[in-house]
Amino acid sequence: MHSDEVVILAQGLGKTYRLFGHSGDRVKQFFSFGLRQYHRNFVALQDISFDVRKGETVGIIGQNGSGKSTLLQLICGILKPTSGTLEVHGRISALLELGAGFNPEFTGRENVYFQGAVQGLERAAMDSRFDQIAAFADIGQFMDQPVRTYSSGMFVRLAFAVAAHVDPDILVIDEALAVGDSLFQKRCYARIQELQKQGVSLLIVSHDHELIRNLTTRALLIQNGRCLFWGDTREATYRYRKALHESEARELALRAPVPPLPQPAHTDSVGYGLGGAKVLGLRILDDDHQPRTTFFPGEKIKFELSALIETPLDHLNLSVVLRTIQGLKVYSWGTFNQDIAIWAGKQMGPIFWERRFQPGEKAGAILTVECNLGAGTYEVQVVVSRELDRQFGSQQVLHWRDEIGSFRVEMDPRQYVFGGVCDLRGQASPLD
Repeated sequence: MHSDEVVILAQGLGKTYRLFGHSGDRVKQFFSFGLRQYHRNFVALQDISFDVRKGETVGIIGQNGSGKSTLLQLICGILKPTSGTLEVHGRISALLELGAGFNPEFTGRENVYFQGAVQGLERAAMDSRFDQIAAFADIGQFMDQPVRTYSSGMFVRLAFAVAAHVDPDILVIDEALAVGDSLFQKRCYARIQELQKQGVSLLIVSHDHELIRNLTTRALLIQNGRCLFWGDTREATYRYRKALHESEARELALRAPVPPLPQPAHTDSVGYGLGGAKVLGLRILDDDHQPRTTFFPGEKIKFELSALIETPLDHLNLSVVLRTIQGLKVYSWGTFNQDIAIWAGKQMGPIFWERRFQPGEKAGAILTVECNLGAGTYEVQVVVSRELDRQFGSQQVLHWRDEIGSFRVEMDPRQYVFGGVCDLRGQASPLD
């Protein structure tokens, strides 16, 4: 639990760089005394305001080049802001881009003690932590080799181990977890949860919006150096997905423009898309086509989808996305998935993708899945899209609806029970 004590406070924060066309222009600029300009300004950040409370985990998301790393460097004191104010209270331990803060000629052991000294810890304090750090990094004999010989995975193991074991008040992590293998990532997440329980404030930057949604309660969404949203993580990640969709739509439009649309693009509070079709509704049914909101493992769940066609369309896909209540994507399936299976000879039936629709028509489908899910609540999202090729990779989202439905999965522990999100239908056989 976090307190009301603020450990990071940014108000109107901005960073502008001077870009010079030639190296000699720097000298000219210096001796011009401001009478003439030999550079152009590049605004990396502008008017960024947010706060982090003690014990809180905050996320920062945004596309490449949005200014996330610049913001972290300001917070860590590597850069100075051009405008606005920034207050940081407490000792920061930062895991930034690979190589930051480590001397490549030093061994791993020497870099551990060097980083401890940077954090203000005496050698005796690092002596007491070294075995924990070495065990967490798990790089064996390479601990006594120069870090320039490390792979990126080995480097991030050591860097995270040090950053997470120097008793920081604030831990800053910038995309580093994406480099490690899956087992190491699991250990990192476990360590993050420990730090959260200890009241450490965390600032996490990641392209993985599901990770941000699972770990944080508030998030800052940056686009082109500006704050696009600051607040509840669910809203921030929704807006981030919407921004990604708009970016992808612009790229796809260059290859296969969507037909002329009589209706504007959909931008309601829980949906987005290019327009041309609109999700009308969802019904969640059991195997007898009766409405249900609670299911048990092994039962069938039917999703009845409907969409209104607003312009002549073909190559449609009606699909659902299932997520846990925390936002983790569990499964997605649609008419196009089945079409691909039919083309591959793995299933039989009519091809939905080949149908053509006219304005005013309704497109519908029933998607049936087996409830191989763990106990909990699941959110349903419905998507109507155009698939431009006979495989996934060229998609135009016409309308994506969040929070259109939900259902629960429960278990009877006297009949059948398992742990986790997904039922892998395990079997146990005694050894002879």
